[in-house]
Amino acid sequence: MKKWIYYIIGLNMIALAVVLNIRWNLGVAAFSSVMYSASQIYGISLGNASIVMYLIFVLLQCILSKKVTVSYLLEIPLSFAFGWLTDFYDWIVPNVQFPLAANIVLFIVTMFITAMGVFLTVQTNLVLTPVDGIVKTISEVFHIRFSLVKNTYDIAMVAVTVLLCLCNHAPFYGIGIGTILTAVGIGRIISIYEAKIKLSF
Repeated sequence: MKKWIYYIIGLNMIALAVVLNIRWNLGVAAFSSVMYSASQIYGISLGNASIVMYLIFVLLQCILSKKVTVSYLLEIPLSFAFGWLTDFYDWIVPNVQFPLAANIVLFIVTMFITAMGVFLTVQTNLVLTPVDGIVKTISEVFHIRFSLVKNTYDIAMVAVTVLLCLCNHAPFYGIGIGTILTAVGIGRIISIYEAKIKLSF
C-alpha cells in the first residue's frame, strides 16, 4: 500500500509539473519538449501527443532490452492514463501572469517537484512512465547510472525538438532558458535525492 501511495503521488507530481513548466513561460521541461512541440505543430492536445511518444518509448524499450516483459506491456495503459492526467492538469491549472523573477523561482521549484516525482515512481519499482522506463532501460542495458542517463536523455529530447521544428518550418515551440535548466538540472537533482533519501516499503 505504501508503494502505491508513493507511486500515485509521484505520477501526479510529474503530470502537474509538465503543465506548470508551460505556465511559467520560460520554456517547457526538456523531457516534455518533443510532446509539447508536436502538440503545437500538429494541433493536438498535449496529452495525446504524450501518448504517441510514450508508445514509441515502450517499443524502444523492447528493442533495446531484446525482450517483451509484463512491465513494458503495463506501460501501454499507463501511457494513456498519464496522457489523460496531463490533459486534466492542463485544463484545471490557470494561466496566471507573474513577474519574471517570480516565474524563475517557480520554475526552479517545479524542477524539484519533477525530480521528486521521477524519484518516487522509479524507487517504488512498479510500472514506470515510459519516459522513465526508457531511461531506466538504457541505464540497465548499458550499465550507466540512472541520473546520468536522465541528463543525457533530456538533452537529446531538446535536440529532437529543434529538429522537429526545423523539419516542419515551425517556431521553436516551448524552448527557452527553462528547457536548458531542466536538461542539465533535473538529473542532478534526482542524484541528490538518490544519495539523501532512502525509502522503505
